[in-house]
Amino acid sequence: MGSVIDKPYLLIIDDEPNFSESLQYALEDSFIISKAGTLAAARRLLSEKMPDAMLLDIRLSDGSGIDFLREIKDIPGRPVVIVMTAYAAVDNAVTALKEGAVDYFTKPVDIEKLKRELGVCLENRSLQKKVIALKTEIKKYNPPFITSGAGRMKEIVKMVPVIAPLNIPVLINGETGTGKERLAKWIHDLSGLRGEMVSINCSALPKDIIESELFGHTKGAFSGALAYKEGLIEQAEGGTLFLDEIGELPEGVQAKFLRLLEEGVYYKIGETRERKVNFRLISATNKVLTDPASSFRPDLFFRINGFSFDLPLLKDRKEDVPLLVSAFLEEANRDYRKSVKSVSREAIEYFMRHDWPGNIRELKWAIHRAVAVASRDSLDIEDVSLASSEFREPKAGGKAAPEHSDYSVPFHEAMEGLEKKYIEHALALANNNKTEAAMMLGLSVRVLHYKLKQYNLRQPSKS
Repeated sequence: MGSVIDKPYLLIIDDEPNFSESLQYALEDSFIISKAGTLAAARRLLSEKMPDAMLLDIRLSDGSGIDFLREIKDIPGRPVVIVMTAYAAVDNAVTALKEGAVDYFTKPVDIEKLKRELGVCLENRSLQKKVIALKTEIKKYNPPFITSGAGRMKEIVKMVPVIAPLNIPVLINGETGTGKERLAKWIHDLSGLRGEMVSINCSALPKDIIESELFGHTKGAFSGALAYKEGLIEQAEGGTLFLDEIGELPEGVQAKFLRLLEEGVYYKIGETRERKVNFRLISATNKVLTDPASSFRPDLFFRINGFSFDLPLLKDRKEDVPLLVSAFLEEANRDYRKSVKSVSREAIEYFMRHDWPGNIRELKWAIHRAVAVASRDSLDIEDVSLASSEFREPKAGGKAAPEHSDYSVPFHEAMEGLEKKYIEHALALANNNKTEAAMMLGLSVRVLHYKLKQYNLRQPSKS
């Protein structure tokens, strides 16, 4: 007989006292056991201590075991659940398994078979917990956010493992290309959440479709709503919702999103049924949201700013450039099926001298372009110069300058021209593959199609 410390904790939820007593008698040598005759009593016990395993009757006096399964489905560290019932029905079994039960027993229960099943399930659960813990430890030392952890990045590296497990909204401030989404991914990876990180760039979508993308809509909710659409908020259930460039949210959407954060409920467009949702919010912006000229709601700012990280420009964290070059070299080799093994000292010195106004994103695509044109197994300064017409070698005491500037062109037209060239360049690098080009640009394929139509760009022949 194992000691009390070694025994797993089992909760039996059944409204038949004699049946519960017989189960306890049969299993008490192997488990610490608590019993609940109602779902209300079970909730009370769960709030005190999470069991390792649970035997759940499918019909109870105060509710359905299936509904209770749905209720606890996304609880971190949830127990192994085996459903029991006197009503043998295939539909019930299938539903229970879909909602997270690991097995389904019909009363009277075969005790020996139940013991074996509990043993196997708990062993698997223990192994899964060890794997998750190991992955979490690995991510602490191999984060998707590449940094040496020195200089201005030292405090960020120190605070991410502290903040990540807490259910607190995070706001990441930083210029375009500084790695805001990578930092968000690192926070999510260390959070312990079961769900995925769902991302949206609010500045990449036309303002009239952002609400539909976030909240979803019903068929016929508006002109063009030809089918039901699941919103990103719904997809983020049990995980993280990452809103990049949240300062671009239209004012009407800000009001709806604030209510969602305050009350945990929302409505799909065209729907009157209130929906509940639970996710962790990470936002990012390259704007000063508290600027008096900003249209961003102060009450929404206070709600999203639970804890903030301020990412420095790449020129202010030059100690990270060699690490980033190495990571992007490996990535480019994989993407372009090349085998460039190293970067020359002269090229590294060039990368260190450049100010990188486009930050990490600019450095990444400089490396990708250089690898794409490289003819040897080492990147030299010639490869970088050949691939990079967008920036020039800085002069002594000065910054890299564009080849020419025409300030007679209105600002918005200049920006549109730059965006058009950026898209054309990405398509060329991706050999007209829209999916790959969209990944390079940080856009969805749908938004890339929208941009191609907007700028009347030639549609690629393959996707």
